[in-house]
Amino acid sequence: MTTTDPANTSISRRDYFYPLPHPLVPGTPVPYSLGLPTTNPLNLPEKPVEPTHTLVLTSSRKQFVDVRVFRPILPLDPELPNEGGPRARLDWAFAGSSTSTPIPDPHPHGVIEKPSTAHRHPEHHRTWPAPITRASWTHWLDSRHPLPAHLSPSHDASTIPKDEGTMYPLNATQTLECGEGINPSTGNMWSYEEFWTDLPVEVTPSLDDPDPPKFSIVLRLDTPEHAVRGVVIRLGAFCQGVVVKGDYVSVERWEWRQREGKGEVGEQGEWKRTVRIGDQFLPCTMTFKPELLAEGGTVKYWDYVWQCEERVAWRETVEVAEGVDSLDD
Repeated sequence: MTTTDPANTSISRRDYFYPLPHPLVPGTPVPYSLGLPTTNPLNLPEKPVEPTHTLVLTSSRKQFVDVRVFRPILPLDPELPNEGGPRARLDWAFAGSSTSTPIPDPHPHGVIEKPSTAHRHPEHHRTWPAPITRASWTHWLDSRHPLPAHLSPSHDASTIPKDEGTMYPLNATQTLECGEGINPSTGNMWSYEEFWTDLPVEVTPSLDDPDPPKFSIVLRLDTPEHAVRGVVIRLGAFCQGVVVKGDYVSVERWEWRQREGKGEVGEQGEWKRTVRIGDQFLPCTMTFKPELLAEGGTVKYWDYVWQCEERVAWRETVEVAEGVDSLDD
């Protein structure tokens, strides 16, 4: 099991996605998009764009939920779908676990090179504000890969393609990811770059507690007899979840905001749902009441039992230990 550490937590917003040919030819700058529009030897689009609203929540034990919703296309489309559809607005949603390992710069001169020349002239090697890492995301469930009707308890989603990327740190909160994968529109391989910004993990204010803790909470649904899996993660002032039953997918995203209109009311603000696609139940609202949750406990809805796998609270660098309890809802 991954060690519990609030330093593992992150709330990552994708700011752009930049597709590239595959494989990259020798002499191609890496990263590529950072040099636009001045440096553009492949004559690609001069400005990266972001076609989605993408948010990734990673817990203190490196569990994650990644939800990507297409931006509106028609003038009357809402900025985010919040009433169950249209389902075509969902680009991708997946959840699982992540790892990250520091590596040497794979392109120390900033371009694709032959292995025999890549490490020559170390005096000309570039530097970065922090170590480059190789990251891997293991998908436990994935909206693009339906679960089999007869789901084995040991089903490991091994048919899902590998998801890895090289992470170039730009500053304390921004990272450029370089990776490759299968283009879902064509079925062919492509290279890509993604620009990520980490948002702060914030508290949700309470009048009863002038110094409230931050929370990392993970709920998991694994019901092989119904061919259904789900993960909900709350991290600070964000919560999102995805549940997959066969090929049917439902997702939600919530944010804590200053009180206005309807929402799950708190003393100084409220939880507001900003995304809902599909109509399956997701116990996001249970994470808003962490005092009712405990690691090892359960949240039950009809025949579905969600396990509370993680409930970690911390104030600055002091982690608050939690007990074990049970909850039926």
